[in-house]
Amino acid sequence: MNAISRPIKETLLEVIGREFRPLRFAQEMLARASGKTPRAARNWLDGRCTPDAEALIELMASCSSIADEVERLVAERRKAREDTQCPGSPLN
Repeated sequence: MNAISRPIKETLLEVIGREFRPLRFAQEMLARASGKTPRAARNWLDGRCTPDAEALIELMASCSSIADEVERLVAERRKAREDTQCPGSPLN
């Protein structure tokens, strides 16, 4: 999987920061957009951890730039695995 250029965590935190850090009440607005606490939002903005799946889906639903970046990451990984089929997929 050498086609993957950057870790997912780093990329995700960068796009969240780019979208929310310029805002006056970034922590509170990020918490509201994700349905999580301001403390969780602060941890994301500080790079300590990334949103869980539920929070990520909420952020993607409320912010198209985050959704676009996640979709780009998925497409990049699909391309890297294009000859491999999901183990759970039925064989044709």
